[in-house]
Amino acid sequence: MSLERSSHLPGGFQVRHRKLGIYQGSAIELAFWHPSSGMPEHGLCRFATNDKAQALIDFLCSPMCAEPMDRNDLTIEAYDLAEHDRLVMEHPLPSVWETPL
Repeated sequence: MSLERSSHLPGGFQVRHRKLGIYQGSAIELAFWHPSSGMPEHGLCRFATNDKAQALIDFLCSPMCAEPMDRNDLTIEAYDLAEHDRLVMEHPLPSVWETPL
């Protein structure tokens, strides 16, 4: 569960990859995507604005990214709070907290 109260409010955006799933965040220079990451306890990454979600897409498709992605594979959609809550509840990991971006 998140300690951030605003994470339970409606709104926000998420990034989906056509094959990999919904962006969950990154660690050790790797992006994690649900369900392909196999780490549902992390929930879904929530972006406060469409521009912040677009900035992630811009980075993932740029030469600055170690393995740039095809921009056509990535879309921005409304944040799915119900899916996030289901993932975190069914796969709890108390040391992981959602970080607002």
